[in-house]
Amino acid sequence: MTNYGYYTGSLFVRELERLKEEYNQLNLDDMKVMMTEDILLLEKAMNMLCRNKAHEIEKTI
Repeated sequence: MTNYGYYTGSLFVRELERLKEEYNQLNLDDMKVMMTEDILLLEKAMNMLCRNKAHEIEKTI
């Protein structure tokens, strides 16, 4: 059985790091606002993924 949760989680981490690096290199205020929103959305998605994994683990115990 393939563990898709781990694969998806690592993709979120890589994308979050990429967005943070892009954010640091931007100079335009509007672009920084958009990037901040993207980063916050990814962090929320990562938190949801972690909560779902914890819930799945609790089900198996």
